[in-house]
Amino acid sequence: MGIFPENPCEFAVEFIRRMRIHPDIVQIPSSRQVMSIPRLIVARYYRKGNITPSDFIEVSTVTSYPGNQDLAKQISFEILFPNYKKDLASSFFQEGSDVDETLEDDFLTPEEKSYLEEFQDLIDEIEMSKSVDTEFLQKIENFMEELNQKREEEPFKSALNFFPDETELYKEKITSLEELLNEAKRRFEQKINSLEPEDLKASKQLNLNDLIQEKSKRNWEKITSKALNNQDITPDLNDLMNSNNFEDFIQSLKYLSETNSLNEDQLQMMKDEIKNQIDNLEQLFQAAKNLGETPQFDQDKVLQNSLKKSSFNHNFNLANSLDQYFGTNLRTQLLDKYDQMAQDFQFTPSIENLTKNAFANKSWNDLLNRAIQNAVNEAMNQKKKFEEFKNLTHQMQQLSNSCANMHCSQKLAQQIPDIMKKSLEACENPHELKDTVEFLRKIGLKPNPEDIKSTGQKLGMPEEEIFELIEPNYQLLKKLIDKKLGDFERISNLMNQLGDQINKERMKELISSALASENRDALGALGHFDLEQALKAAQFMGGEEGQDKLIQCLGAGSGENLLKQWYMHRKNLTPHAKEKVKELAKKMLIELGIFYSRARLGSSVSGPIPINIVRPFAIGDDFENVDLEETINNILEKGKKLDHINYDDFFVYETAKGQRSACFELDISGSMSGEKLASMAISTTMLVYGMKKDELAITFFESDTHILKEMDEKIDLENLADELLMVSARGGTRIQKALEWARRQFKEKSGSREKLNVLFTDAEIYDLKQAMEELRIFRSMGIDFVLVVPETSFNLEDAKKIVKIAGGQLLTIKDWNEFPDLISEIIKSKF
Repeated sequence: MGIFPENPCEFAVEFIRRMRIHPDIVQIPSSRQVMSIPRLIVARYYRKGNITPSDFIEVSTVTSYPGNQDLAKQISFEILFPNYKKDLASSFFQEGSDVDETLEDDFLTPEEKSYLEEFQDLIDEIEMSKSVDTEFLQKIENFMEELNQKREEEPFKSALNFFPDETELYKEKITSLEELLNEAKRRFEQKINSLEPEDLKASKQLNLNDLIQEKSKRNWEKITSKALNNQDITPDLNDLMNSNNFEDFIQSLKYLSETNSLNEDQLQMMKDEIKNQIDNLEQLFQAAKNLGETPQFDQDKVLQNSLKKSSFNHNFNLANSLDQYFGTNLRTQLLDKYDQMAQDFQFTPSIENLTKNAFANKSWNDLLNRAIQNAVNEAMNQKKKFEEFKNLTHQMQQLSNSCANMHCSQKLAQQIPDIMKKSLEACENPHELKDTVEFLRKIGLKPNPEDIKSTGQKLGMPEEEIFELIEPNYQLLKKLIDKKLGDFERISNLMNQLGDQINKERMKELISSALASENRDALGALGHFDLEQALKAAQFMGGEEGQDKLIQCLGAGSGENLLKQWYMHRKNLTPHAKEKVKELAKKMLIELGIFYSRARLGSSVSGPIPINIVRPFAIGDDFENVDLEETINNILEKGKKLDHINYDDFFVYETAKGQRSACFELDISGSMSGEKLASMAISTTMLVYGMKKDELAITFFESDTHILKEMDEKIDLENLADELLMVSARGGTRIQKALEWARRQFKEKSGSREKLNVLFTDAEIYDLKQAMEELRIFRSMGIDFVLVVPETSFNLEDAKKIVKIAGGQLLTIKDWNEFPDLISEIIKSKF
């Protein structure tokens, strides 16, 4: 087309069609945008008198949803310039993503098509009626010919400095030197206060110095302009040097140097003065960056002032940058200064800061040794010394593993054995020693056996307990069970250390010994170690009676561990054992849910919200809303005896309806193991108990959706626990149906203002494309969306796409034991 780079109506239809089928679209554009694009393009034409491809791109972008705008720029550009440096990789990946375009071609209603046809008539009329001003075009061509001949002459050369390219001349309809100079002056005036040295050199040729002196607020622009125009700047330089304004001084020196507007004596005077102006590393770095070289400076003054003014991290980073980019040697000198300060007991950087700013020299080594000694001294002054030393050991191990500097990593690793020894020596009783040894082994460290032995002897521990800590073995375990020497925790720890050494035959031997000695702690520990093999061994040794004895002892250990064992082994238990273990697991699950709710949710989730009004108690009121203080005052004022107190003597808070609703979709696809299912069950019970007064909906999902609780449904904890204990991991991961169910819960069954949706999954999602529309609806409904995924086993690209479309938040989890904590933190932070 002549006037328009592309037919606006055809462009709008093609643009919306491509946007709709693109896989990265956040919100599907509506057909109303098709109407808006050509209307705005034509309006812009009438306002400006012309239209460029940039106008098409800008209109397409501003009419698009904010989350789609980057994509809108890309697609509009591709439509306008289909052959411009086409990205072969992108086209390859998009080949397989072709959608049935016949569906998209017909997304306009008949009324919208009719409107576009009428608009097309207007565009055709503009194209036909636009007369070409041949005289004007000839003027431009003549001027451009003159410009090409004189572009290296003044004032043409300086004026062109303010035009990015020659197309700007056509755009501004410039046909003469006078018009060129006027437009250059206008553009120059707009740039005042952000002028570059080249702009100032051009301004000299265009006689614009007075404009700078009048309008600029930058001293360096004014001084440089004066110097370029051969005016005396000595008073200005003297004022500048006495002003203590370092930025003005450095910028002035930079601009005067780059414009060659100073004579050698003046330039040298400024360079000499800069030594007096630079007070610290920050100013030195600023000067070097602006001047492109390190100026002369008083090193001792700069370092001393920096020590007083800034942190160790900041100073070292500045010194590091100066050393790397400008060839100084300031890190060594800086560390020497810090080392001297440490010797004078003034300041020592922390271990963490030294690790972040590692450097292989003597002063850094001395500082690290002092930092470690300071940490040791601080630990020795704490009440629980062994805890502080455990934390210090762990910190140094983490820093050693994460430090990229090999020298630093080795230095820290060399110190860890000594800190481990101090951790053991700080223990004041056998329990602390066992805890410390177990912790060190858990984080992958191996305490010295001699250190364990000497500390154990000092604490008066029996030889077999010391030997157990040093090198646990099966014979020791059997001895503890035979003689009933160890409690549940001790036997469990020993078995966990032995691990695979406890095979089926040894399990039978240990169960037989525990049954014979009636060692309940041992029976419980064996059941918690491997429920299936322990029950089989108990049945083999004592029949159903032996199984019953073992099951009765399972309550001794952790409820979480029993639930993990249940989900891992329930399918292989005998019907008799399965029923009894299930009853115990159900009890544990309910107790854990209530405990987690009270400990983690606390009062953050409270359903009906008490307000500052009290009234007499009425049948049906919740006892938790009784105001004890007002009730006691009321009874005392009436002088009633206990026998005469009635319901209406109790005062309760008036409540307002809760303004919170939450929906949880939890993945139970085939990748979910016993440990994961146990954490999921505890979290579900915790939520149902803790949010019993709020609007709460929960569903499990895999290929299908398994609804546990609808938002308006009351549910009994025992029935819930029964259902949870029979849930099994199965199927693939499909989220669309679960999200659709959640949307209906919010829309049909929630009266709350605050809406929270939490989706958890740990696997690849098979129907992500189909779920996109549901996620967009969540966003439009104002639902706070949280996606929880494991750190390692999930496609994070898909996760980021989900939260982008839903306008939500992505959280990751490392350890399944943290899942209930994470869920409770989400509830507390969102509500």
